Amino acid sequence: MRKSGLGGETPFPISTKPNMFTPLSNEELLTRRGESALWYRLSPCPCPSGEKVPDCPFCFEGQIRTFQSELEIQEEVSWKVTGNQVWTRYAPISQIEEAILVTRGERKPLQIKGIFDEYFTIEENLKYWNVVDLKYKVSMVEEISVEAIGVNEFTLFPKLPQGMIVEVLEAYKILEDGVPLRVQPIAFSLNSVTFSERTNGLYRLKVKFFSPIKIAYRTFNLDNKRGFEKSQIQFQDGEIMGVIGSGYRLGQGDIFTLVKSTLRQSEFVQVTNKETDRISYSPIAYIDSVISKGRNGLVTHIKELDFIQLGDSKIKWLRDKPKNGYTVIYDYYPSFRVTGFIEAGSGEDRPKPRVFKMKPVSSFSARE
Repeated sequence: MRKSGLGGETPFPISTKPNMFTPLSNEELLTRRGESALWYRLSPCPCPSGEKVPDCPFCFEGQIRTFQSELEIQEEVSWKVTGNQVWTRYAPISQIEEAILVTRGERKPLQIKGIFDEYFTIEENLKYWNVVDLKYKVSMVEEISVEAIGVNEFTLFPKLPQGMIVEVLEAYKILEDGVPLRVQPIAFSLNSVTFSERTNGLYRLKVKFFSPIKIAYRTFNLDNKRGFEKSQIQFQDGEIMGVIGSGYRLGQGDIFTLVKSTLRQSEFVQVTNKETDRISYSPIAYIDSVISKGRNGLVTHIKELDFIQLGDSKIKWLRDKPKNGYTVIYDYYPSFRVTGFIEAGSGEDRPKPRVFKMKPVSSFSARE
């Protein structure tokens, strides 16, 4: 799901809001002031216990990530009408449930002719000033093709729209004569793809892509662990209150990862006999430095020469690992797990934002 147009809930441009005639709705307030986040469900892997392996390509330490496939958007109006084309604010459109022409207090259902990514066509011809009330669904996960150029490096950072990679479907190296050669990546993160050998030249990737959603949250001090005045809802240590828009089928155990905010962590990694090490907090946003102790003092190791970032939570060594362990300084995207709900229903016959409790976790693969 991505925003493709302006306006949305009234025929007035969004730049004119808020005012006394068109105040900001809860959804628009979240869109304007909320923070971008990756949201997914974490469930036990369906593999039998005897068949589970640590390097399974389909799960993450015995857990599988799934996404809500579609989001229903309602109480919205078209942002542009051109002849028989009606444009929506969000894309790609997967289904049109209602399209009603509003004229002089009358509501006339329109006949849907065809559906495209950012607009749909109707049998009727409309004027540009016509207003169409909409109820439709958009896909939350898209398959897109992106390109990246490798310059003697293991990790590629393709040009992406705003959002995150959730799966790499295909990867090709484009040879000098234009012929694509299938290659296999060994790992990927939210914005990068890593290969077993250094890359050079043009690469074309087909990935599953998730556009971020907006959430709002607030913390509580230790003296007042109630969410609201005179409320019986108690918050445990470390829990915060979150708000998400309507249409999201949120459940306990779901994971949110903020994709704009980052935190810095420094930790000592104990020596092991493996060439890869998992660090405590993930997904990694940026590895600042890796330092070990040598015979003559501290040694700073160089990324892409001594080590590489492998996926969202590992460091893989290309040369001999420090024999006595090492210190890594890195930034990571904070993650939260949904622990409960403050409001179980909407309280009225219309969709409302969901209010819930969540607690920080060290990794977006975590589950208690």
